[in-house]
Amino acid sequence: MKRATLLAILLLTSVLAFGQKFQDVTAKGSPVSLSVKADIPGMRSVIVTTSNLEGNHIQGEVTEVPGLISYVAVHNNSSKGVVALVAVTRTTDALGHVLPGRSTMDYAFKNGVLAPQEDRIVMPIDAADPDSTVKQVEGAVLFLQFDDGSTWGDPEAAKEMLAARPQKLAFLTRLVETYNQSGEAAFTAALNDPTLGRPERSVAGCLKGDAEHEKIATIELAKKRFAAALQWRALGIL
Repeated sequence: MKRATLLAILLLTSVLAFGQKFQDVTAKGSPVSLSVKADIPGMRSVIVTTSNLEGNHIQGEVTEVPGLISYVAVHNNSSKGVVALVAVTRTTDALGHVLPGRSTMDYAFKNGVLAPQEDRIVMPIDAADPDSTVKQVEGAVLFLQFDDGSTWGDPEAAKEMLAARPQKLAFLTRLVETYNQSGEAAFTAALNDPTLGRPERSVAGCLKGDAEHEKIATIELAKKRFAAALQWRALGIL
């Protein structure tokens, strides 16, 4: 008697990506818009089902395979550069579970302004339950600050982000001064200080991740962002 051979079947439906409905519920008159994209190479989750030779499915589970990562993206429809953005998302999976999300992007301390007609990632799309699939996504932009200092939306939604700017600038200042005065080892220690507050950790995380992605020294990126932040402060943005 032959033993049944188990076949692994990768279902075509991604846990994170295609097939879900998306709705941009940003207030009317917004100078930016949201959409779903899937063009970043990476590991994506898919449902794997094992079945026997008779075609009977035994169990479904989730695994990671190479693919394209889906995310909510923002498109700048205005003629101005966007310096800061606050957006929220709400993802509903096939089980009816809801996963809320919030994204605060202060580009003054990241990779530069969101230029007119540019698209940029706001938040990855994920299911609330790791064993389910995404069925519906809603997203809304709550606040924008432009490169001329003007704003759109609800300032209260950006209160915490804007209030953290002095701490972020002070941290960049300290990093650059530490490097200049005490060298790379002291700079690295300051960058990885486990006692850093939330604003400082945000700056440190972006520096390390972006430096690795751009394949440049972290201190060089820190100097670049410190100089940019000083320019924003001179313009009255910070």
